[in-house]
Amino acid sequence: MRGRVTAAIILAAGAGRRLGGVCKALLEDKEGKRFVERCIATARAGGARHIVVVVGPPFEDELRDVLEGVTIASNAQPERGMLTSVQAGLAVLDPTVEAALVWPVDMPFVDALTVRAIVEATGPIIQPTHEGHGGHPLRVPRSAFAEILELPEESSLRDWLRGRPGIVRFPVADAGVLRDVDSAADLDSALAADGATGRAPDLAADSDEAPLALDLDRS
Repeated sequence: MRGRVTAAIILAAGAGRRLGGVCKALLEDKEGKRFVERCIATARAGGARHIVVVVGPPFEDELRDVLEGVTIASNAQPERGMLTSVQAGLAVLDPTVEAALVWPVDMPFVDALTVRAIVEATGPIIQPTHEGHGGHPLRVPRSAFAEILELPEESSLRDWLRGRPGIVRFPVADAGVLRDVDSAADLDSALAADGATGRAPDLAADSDEAPLALDLDRS
């Protein structure tokens, strides 16, 4: 829907344990742009009017030093799970925001045209998919914000999504919606593939695809 006020919540509070304790948000792409900066730029180019970056230990201070022009939310205990970072981001959104993109910082290779298509897609909850697999950024509506904020700590966003009505599985040609970086091999592969997809979705949204398969519990 054109005109919808959409925010991007970029989840950058993880400790990068699966990458050997490296701050994923400060990793760089082939052009030397930090992952967090690339997510922010792509979100803006794709139509997100508000940007929230969720930070936390052990890299909170380093991230605050490089972030400008965005709202920063702090998650003091990101090890509790990704849901707590999503909740931290939702809690600081401007009241004018009508939908939010949930976007892990280790998935910076999404094309701006894909993001714009997700922002403008029709449906309450939009999950981009590529070759049948669910990816990010996931778009959730304001009508769901309060419910997500009230989820117990031991729950997860995946649990909340499972079986919910109104989830639109939105096929895209952009493999970047699946490409995350959890290891050195992932980073090498992602950098090698960077720029090879980068196109807007060319398939109609389809709510009858395979069951939900997002990895929504990384930190």
